[in-house]
Amino acid sequence: LRFFIDIVLPLSKIQISALFVILFVYGWNQYLWPLVITTETKMTTIVMGIRYLAGVADQVPEWHYIMAVALIALVPPCMVVMAMQRWFEKGLK
Repeated sequence: LRFFIDIVLPLSKIQISALFVILFVYGWNQYLWPLVITTETKMTTIVMGIRYLAGVADQVPEWHYIMAVALIALVPPCMVVMAMQRWFEKGLK
């Protein structure tokens, strides 16, 4: 355990942070997994909520609401990427 804390963790800190950014954005944009797992509409992800806003075939989508929610949904991934940009770039090199 001491070897892990003193040697392995400091050497892999940059790679761990880059993977965190990639996996956060991937998890945020999930569509199929929440569609299969969730059964209640109040427990859906924001991507599923955008889909529900689009409505069904007989309704006209209210695009101004859909685009506003999509813009709000972009805020958390952008904040994570901006906060960890330095480590993300180092981890990809």
